[in-house]
Amino acid sequence: MSSFATSYRRKQRVIGDNRVNRNYNRQLEGFNLYYKDTLTKHDCIIDGVPTQAVFQDHSQSNNKDLSDDKYVVVPNSVEVGVGSYIEWADEIWMVFTEEYKTIPSHQQLKIKHTNRRLKWLTNKNSKLICNFGKGWPAYVQNQTLYTLGVSFSGQNIALANAKMSVYIKDVPETRAVKVGTRLWIAGQVYKIEFADYVSRPGLVNWLLDEDTKNPETDNSDLEIADYWDSGGKDEDDSIKDVSRLTMPTDGSDSHSEDEKPKVEWNIEGTIKARLGHTYVYTAMNSDGTKADVSEWMIGTLEDSPFYVKEKDNHSITVTVKDIYKLVGQTVTITAKANDEIKNIAIKIIKKF
Repeated sequence: MSSFATSYRRKQRVIGDNRVNRNYNRQLEGFNLYYKDTLTKHDCIIDGVPTQAVFQDHSQSNNKDLSDDKYVVVPNSVEVGVGSYIEWADEIWMVFTEEYKTIPSHQQLKIKHTNRRLKWLTNKNSKLICNFGKGWPAYVQNQTLYTLGVSFSGQNIALANAKMSVYIKDVPETRAVKVGTRLWIAGQVYKIEFADYVSRPGLVNWLLDEDTKNPETDNSDLEIADYWDSGGKDEDDSIKDVSRLTMPTDGSDSHSEDEKPKVEWNIEGTIKARLGHTYVYTAMNSDGTKADVSEWMIGTLEDSPFYVKEKDNHSITVTVKDIYKLVGQTVTITAKANDEIKNIAIKIIKKF
């Protein structure tokens, strides 16, 4: 038979050994009663796990600044954090902010409605789409100031200049997306100009600039930019045309030198070069082989904006000088092969 002191200590351990623990247990008990009986508790799926959570409106008394932002309240046992996806009310929500509570009796987080689903190719050869073909839900917000997406350049010509901000879950697949990647969003194409992984841990923030749609490379049906390689839609037909031109018509297996098609060559490489970046330009024949260049030249009326890192009889490697005043210049790289001269015009653009 236990003594009175033993029974008392056992009871105290249940309700709390000291005043702080007892007050915390009362607070936790109060939350459990609220969580059990509240009308705003709904079934949902958090990161693929079925559970229940309390959803609260952002502010029921704020009539001038209503929004779809919500607060979600869950017990401490639920696995959830910034970047988590919540499926509720036939929509997908993204955890945007996590509150560090002074009394950690439960978790409270701010969620935003994901208004777009972004898709891109993770493997262009096999046409693999991100997130097992489903794409990633994202929160897209307009970041254009004053101009409302239009700027004026040259002789007062109106140009599209819309900028968007995208928040998306921070996972290895989204981290692998590089600056310069083009994304199809709501019928328009945007290019990633900057990526931020630091400001909001758990989310990746992309700053996008509106770009021009290219029907030769962009797939409007799947809403994926750069789906095909340049001219990829007609690649099969071009192969057929080439094979049709080169097939013998008289049944013979050989051709004379005069009957062979002439091999053309050109300089391949990017036509937009960023400050401080390194680029390789290669002379390529139409049959896929490298042309033999006897001389490389950089044509400019001013000092060369390039550092020549390396050059041989096939290619030249240059680095753009990191000088801001060079932005906007157009420089020509010229190659001479087989007594024929060809060039490529390169426009220097901003560093980021």
